[in-house]
Amino acid sequence: MLTVLAVIIAILLISILIGTPVAFALGFTTIASIVLFMNPSQVSQISRIAYEQGISINQVVVPLFILMAEFLAKGNVAADIFTVLNKYLRKIKGGLAISATLGCTIFAALCGSSPATAAAIGRVSIAQMVARGYRQEFAAGVVAAAGTLGIMIPPSIPFVMYGIITENSIAKLLIAGILPGLMLSAMLCIFIMVRVKLNPDLIEHALAAAEQKGAAEEAVTHQDENTSGSTTVYQDFKLIVPPAILILMVLGSLYTGWATPTESAGIGGIGALLIVLLLRRFSKPLLTDVLTATARTSTMILFLVIFGMSLSYAVGYLGLAQEIADLIVGIGINKYVVIVLLYGLWYIMGCLMDPGSMVILTIPFIYPTLIALGFDPIWLGVVSTLCVEIGMITPPVGFNLFIIKSSCDIPMQKVIIGALPFVVLLTLALAILTVFPGIATYLPSKM
Repeated sequence: MLTVLAVIIAILLISILIGTPVAFALGFTTIASIVLFMNPSQVSQISRIAYEQGISINQVVVPLFILMAEFLAKGNVAADIFTVLNKYLRKIKGGLAISATLGCTIFAALCGSSPATAAAIGRVSIAQMVARGYRQEFAAGVVAAAGTLGIMIPPSIPFVMYGIITENSIAKLLIAGILPGLMLSAMLCIFIMVRVKLNPDLIEHALAAAEQKGAAEEAVTHQDENTSGSTTVYQDFKLIVPPAILILMVLGSLYTGWATPTESAGIGGIGALLIVLLLRRFSKPLLTDVLTATARTSTMILFLVIFGMSLSYAVGYLGLAQEIADLIVGIGINKYVVIVLLYGLWYIMGCLMDPGSMVILTIPFIYPTLIALGFDPIWLGVVSTLCVEIGMITPPVGFNLFIIKSSCDIPMQKVIIGALPFVVLLTLALAILTVFPGIATYLPSKM
């Protein structure tokens, strides 16, 4: 049986390494597994799974959350959030970096995507940080790390996919990301304040001309505030309150059970459209871009889920997952040794592929083993997502590193150097979640 497992993994890895998209590599591996080790007539199970997933109400959640994110991203809501936060936090040492982190935290609750969060906040924050005296590597590292919150704080697309594949409550998974996400955000802010306190050169590195420019801009801003304080506050209120209300509506409806995940996603999509209309940024080109991007991303995720569940069917039919679980439990390996080894695998995979692909690729093989070892399935969804976050800022090919590089004129070497300290910080957060799993499971247990 282990030989069968080795052959299936080899087919999957070869398919990915030759450049096949992950979804279709999963599909090819499933067909090859059925033909080689099962009855070829069972290939028809793929069409059955595709039909069931195609009409499943759970599959509506992902497109609606993506629609919500696209409206807000292309409507420049992220820039508004950062601008307002920066206005009130600029007097704090390292205030720009903290504003970027909190901006990512808020936008993550509206987005569900790590690359989108990093790109949206990075475009408006990194240039300002560098112009105000921040080292390029520090500015890039802050946004790259804070951007990963996009897949931890709900709505999170990886949580939805994990819930579909493992048949766990999507609502509980989404709510489970709130406390870990807030913990990560607080750790990032504290880490930034400590670093700039110990090493002021991180934020005082620009040329005198840039510093004078920043001082002049700040003086103009203060003058504007003094002459029209009430107007400024009203404008800030108008920009920040609608997104905050939308976050409360989406998360509140999920937590209280007032709405299903699908209905909450619908609230998010409609709310995002209303915000864009309120800000008078709606246009036909924007609508076209939003719908095209939503359709493209949703289709990719649907293929991942269909072929991922098809591979799960083949692995389950052959009894491979259960045999792995029985073998590990029978040997008596400490369950924390197993989870640490799995963390290492997820770190590597997170460097090489998008979060959805990582979850789909590994869960069919390891989920039954981890459940047999006594790990909570909701907690498992949270730590797997955090491992993906770490992988996304880990060289050589962490996805967020390339997103930041494309968002600003900073050499890749500096982006990587800036992100490495945050890899250590997020690893510390992973250790905390492992030792104190209640951080992830407390809110879902109260639903």
